[in-house]
Amino acid sequence: MVNKTLKANFGALECTEGPEETFVWSIRIAVNNRFFEGEIPLYILTKTEDLSVNITGRAEAILDNMENYLETGISFLKKTLTEQAYDFKITEQEEEYLDKEIEEFPVDLPEIILYDEEEEWVLRFAVGLFSICDPYGININFSLDKPISVDNLEDSPEI
Repeated sequence: MVNKTLKANFGALECTEGPEETFVWSIRIAVNNRFFEGEIPLYILTKTEDLSVNITGRAEAILDNMENYLETGISFLKKTLTEQAYDFKITEQEEEYLDKEIEEFPVDLPEIILYDEEEEWVLRFAVGLFSICDPYGININFSLDKPISVDNLEDSPEI
């Protein structure tokens, strides 16, 4: 059992053992912006018990611009679900959600997931009113600052 803590500029990250011989560094960050008020968990998945300066720097940059990333991610999600409604199994009832402003878009409980030494990271909404958000939420995948895809997690295996 790993019991390690690393102090970063944004707080103390706690390390635990993750699935498949990985390590999960985590912290909860309080935010208050027009998209979310509360604590957002940040997870960094690594293959070793160590964190690089690059990954903590990237985490800090994301947290410093959290409102912008939430806006960008939700806008991308709304556009993707609208354009690919059939692929994402959007029902007639759910189509009305697609007309909502992004501040009222029906997804909630954001999380940030970073992968050690990779440019790609995930903004995950743990809950949402769309049927595809049940039971694991929905992912917006980013490459550096740009959203690149949306993952439907409804058929994902439980970890």
